[in-house]
Amino acid sequence: MSAVLAIARSTFRQLVRDRLLYGIVFFAVAMLFFGLVLGELSLHEERRVVVDVGLAGISLFTTIAATIAGVNLLYKELDRKTLFTVLSKPIARWQFVAGKFAGLVVTILLALALMGAVLVLILLGKGMSVPAPLPPFLALNAVEAIVVTSIAVFFSSFATPFMSGIFTFGLFLIGRNGDVLAELAERSAGKAAGLLFGGLLEVVPNLYLFYPSGRMFEEGYRSVHADFVPLDYVAWSALYGLAYAACLLLLAMAIFRRRDVV
Repeated sequence: MSAVLAIARSTFRQLVRDRLLYGIVFFAVAMLFFGLVLGELSLHEERRVVVDVGLAGISLFTTIAATIAGVNLLYKELDRKTLFTVLSKPIARWQFVAGKFAGLVVTILLALALMGAVLVLILLGKGMSVPAPLPPFLALNAVEAIVVTSIAVFFSSFATPFMSGIFTFGLFLIGRNGDVLAELAERSAGKAAGLLFGGLLEVVPNLYLFYPSGRMFEEGYRSVHADFVPLDYVAWSALYGLAYAACLLLLAMAIFRRRDVV
C-alpha cells in the first residue's frame, strides 16, 4: 500500500506541474464566466443559464482532462524510460498502475472541486441563490470523471495514446447517448440492429446516469433547478460507477502485468 501511495503522490505532483491541466481548468473557468454573460442576455432566466452552462462546462472539461491525462498516463512512463527505474525497485506492476490511477483521480477531483467552487462564487457574487441539488450533481459528475479515467487508463494499458483517446471519447459519447443511438439504429437498420446495439449498451458504461439534469426519472421531470433525483438514486449510481471503474482498473492491471515493455 505504501508503494501505491508513493506513486500516487508522485503522479499528483507531476500532473500539478503539467501545464495541460492548467489550460483545461482555465478554459473551464472561462466557460463559467461565459455562462454569466449569456445569463445577462437572457430574459429572467439568468440563474438557469449560468447553472446550465456552468455544469455543462464542468462536465465537458472534466471529461477532456480525464481523457487526455489518462491515455498518456502509462505511455509517458514508457516513452521516458522511467518505468524501468520504478520497476527495478520492489514495486509490482499492478501497484504502479493503481498508484498512477489514484494520483490522476485525486488531481481530476481537485480540478472539479475548483470549478464547482468558482460556479458557486459566481452565483453568490451576482446575488443568486445556489441550487440545493448542486452538490449531488457535482458528486455524480465526480463519479463520472472516475469512470472516464478508468476507461482511459484501461485502453492506455495496451494501446497508443491516439487510439486510447479515440476509444475513450467514443465510449463516452455512447455512454451518454446510448438510448438515443439504440433507437436510431433500430429505425435505420431494423429491430435486429436495435437489439444488437442494446446488447452493446449492457457492456458500455451508462454515463447517462451521471448527468440527469432536465431528464425524466421515476416518472417525474427532474432538474437541478427544481426537483432532483433522490439521494438513494445518487448512492446507487455512485456505487454502479465505482464498481465499473474498479473492474476496468483490475483489467488494466492484468493487461499491463503481461505487457512486454522492453
